[in-house]
Amino acid sequence: MVAASERVEQAGSEGYHDSHMLEELPETHPWNFAPRVTIPTLMVNGKNDFTLPYETAQLPFFHHLATPEADKRLVNITGGHITTDRNALIRETLDWLDRYLGPVAR
Repeated sequence: MVAASERVEQAGSEGYHDSHMLEELPETHPWNFAPRVTIPTLMVNGKNDFTLPYETAQLPFFHHLATPEADKRLVNITGGHITTDRNALIRETLDWLDRYLGPVAR
């Protein structure tokens, strides 16, 4: 949806599913849509993700996004494929949303 809709103003992601995990058609595989993603994007992944390793999955996908470097961020936090540091995940996400959508008015 992020790549196909102009209504989405920013995105958050916890990575993508590599083809060894899911049998996906090329027209639905996230890798093929990454070059169309131009909006601000936050990717949050686990440092020890053995399913989608940093060097072979997270970093290549991050660089494949068409979002300008200043508007995309890749964060690795404690944990594997599912993070064990929920506070870090929440903090990174809220900081990102504040940056692009503005802080919550109180």
